[in-house]
This record gives sequence, structure tokens and C-alpha cells, in this order.
Amino acid sequence: MSTTQSELRLATLLDEREQVQKLHETVIAAVETNDSKMPSESQSEQIQMYREKAIALDEEIGKLSEDVERNRRALESSKAIRRALSGNVDGVEVDGDGIVYRTMAAYARDVILTRDSQTCSKIASQFGDPQTLQAARERLQLVKRDPANTLSSNVEGLQPDQHIAQIFQIIDSSRPLVASARRTNLERGTLTYPKITTRPVVAVQGTEKTVAGTTGMVVDMQTTTASTYLGGGDLSWQAINWSTPDALALWFELAAADYALKTEQDAAQALQHSAFTYNADSNLLDGTDNYDAWVAAIVTGAGEVYANTGRLANTLYLSPDQFYAFAGTIPSTVPAAFLSGGMSLSGQSGGFSGLSVVVSRGMDSGVAVVGDSQGLLVAESAGAPVELRVVEPAIGGVEVGIIGAFEAVVVDPGAFAMISTAS
Repeated sequence: MSTTQSELRLATLLDEREQVQKLHETVIAAVETNDSKMPSESQSEQIQMYREKAIALDEEIGKLSEDVERNRRALESSKAIRRALSGNVDGVEVDGDGIVYRTMAAYARDVILTRDSQTCSKIASQFGDPQTLQAARERLQLVKRDPANTLSSNVEGLQPDQHIAQIFQIIDSSRPLVASARRTNLERGTLTYPKITTRPVVAVQGTEKTVAGTTGMVVDMQTTTASTYLGGGDLSWQAINWSTPDALALWFELAAADYALKTEQDAAQALQHSAFTYNADSNLLDGTDNYDAWVAAIVTGAGEVYANTGRLANTLYLSPDQFYAFAGTIPSTVPAAFLSGGMSLSGQSGGFSGLSVVVSRGMDSGVAVVGDSQGLLVAESAGAPVELRVVEPAIGGVEVGIIGAFEAVVVDPGAFAMISTAS
């Protein structure tokens, strides 16, 4: 049934009444914010205006509602009369608020009489007067069609849950600081390495056959103990074989990522502790520095490394927050000589004035260090982290674990200088 103009007008009035009520409530809310909790003169006028408008709308809505309801009752009565009249036709019966055709002939007759085609028009002109044609049209409008509904809830067996076989969280196994260091395989629980304690010196000979430089060479053996990192778990046969992605592979991937973080932190602590001892100029960076201050700090740190060890600094180590702080200070007009490759925000890496930039999540927040990467020695057991698996047939499970031995040591004190505020 099409919407009448009265119904459209009623819908418009209802919308307008709702808007007036909202405006009225807005003014009331504004009154509550007044110190005196009393409406001002302008607010009183608005409240009165909205109140009068609402009364007028309510009166018109009431009258129009009665008209619409009366028209609807009249239409229903008209339908009932037409249904009753339709029931006098052979093969047609009244069924509730509609009619049903009991014979194919009765239905075909009404369709032929009302179809808009040349042949059907000729038949209609021969066998039906205008009243008969109108009655056929009304019967077709009242015919009851009650097809069986098929809802999504009826076909749940055809709607399997959508499963995305992908882990969206970050699983980070990177170790940029460890990767930049000097590496060696760890074969035992302790690591030993030689360290030059006293160097021979050369001096100018005073006269013939007199002693000049006579300092002896001393090389001591340094020893450090490695740490063993271990993680374990137990997975059922069902969890392993009925999971997508593979739960067993995911367990090892997550465990390896945590091993990477712990060993990266281990190496970062060794580097930071040594760099703290040789901090440059009482720490030049305090978190409020501009680009010029950063350049001065980096240059000072590189000079400190050279003065302490004779090494040439090749790396700028930054915690993630310091990396972004530094990158944010670089102006777009910075001389190309100082960029030397530029900084990559997406890769948390890059180069600056010949120094490789290493950003490590293992470093403490707020730390920046300049140094020679070869001054850090990292020793790790071969293949670490090693995957461990033991089948448990009696309980249908697999006991799993990862293990690896790791040690990081600064082999040349003074090879790293901290340029940020030490903590």
C-alpha cells in the first residue's frame, strides 16, 4: 500500500516535534550551567517559544493522526468488501485478509483478462465488461502468496565460520645490535680471550750502545661466563594437529622471538655499562636538544672513542625513542655530507656521516652511544636457539623447549662512549 499525503505530513510533523523537544532540552541544560540556576531573559523567551510550538504541533499531530487512522480503517473495510465479493467467483475463496485461487482455471482467467497483450486484450473485450476486469485486477492484488522463508539461521550448515590463518601481532626475532658486533661460536660455558695489558714502547736511543725502549709486552687472559637461556612447554597432540596456523611451529617462533629479545638486551647492557664509564663530556644530550646539539654530541663521542682506544667509531647506537628524537631534529636542508645514506623511519636504521645507525629495542630508554662495533664480542652456542622436542606417547603430547648459551663482552674498554644523559 502506497503512503498517502496525510501520512507523509504526519511523519514531517513528528520529526519537527522531536526537533523542538531537543531544542527545548538544550536550553534547559544551559540553564543548569548558570550560577543562579535560573533562566536568563533570552532563555525564558526561548523556553516559552519552544513550549508554545510544541503545543501547536501536538494539536495538529492529534487531529492528523485521527484522519490517518480513519482512512486506514476505511481502506481495510473496502478490502474486506472486495474480498467478500471476490468469494462469489467460482474457484476463489476468501482467506483471512486475502483470497486464494482453488483452481488453475480461475487464476488463468483473471490473468488473461488483466494481462496487457494483444491477444489477451481481444479475449478481455469479448468476455469481460469493465466491472468484471476491475474485479479481476483487485482479486490478483488480494491473492495470498505465502512462500516458505529460508533464513540464514536455517542454513547454518552452509555457513562455516571465516577463519583467517594468519597471526597479525608482531613476532620480532631481530637482533640488530648483536648482528653488528664481532661474532664467535661458544663451545663451552666460559669464554676466554687475550687482552693486551702492557705494550712494548720504542724510544730514541741517546747514544750508541745504550738502552732505549725496554718496556716488556704483557698479554693477560680474560675469562667471562656465558648465560644459558631456556624456555619450555608442553603441547597436546590435538593442539598440534588440529590448529591453523600450526601451533607447534608458532610456539617455537614465539619462543625464539623472546630468546632474541633477551639476548639483545644482554648485549645492550654490556655495551651500555662500558659506554657509561666513558661518557662523553658529561652527557651532551638531555632530551631537549636540537639538530646542532646532536651533531656536536656525535662528534664529541667519536672523538672520545678515538682518544681512549685509538679506534675509529663506526656506529651510532640508539634506543628506539632516541632514534625518533634524533630523526625529528634533522632539517630538510641538512648538508648531504652529514646524511651519508639518511635515516629510514620504516626500517629503524640508516647512516649518518659515515656511521651506521643501529636501533636496538634491547637498549634502555633515552640511551645514545657512539662506538666501534668491533669492540663488542658476542659468543653464542652454535644453532641457538636450539629446538628441543620429546614425544610423550602415554599422554598424547609433545614436550618442547628452546635453549642457547650466550655471552656479550666489551673486549676493549673505551670503545664506546655514551652521549646521552646517563641513568
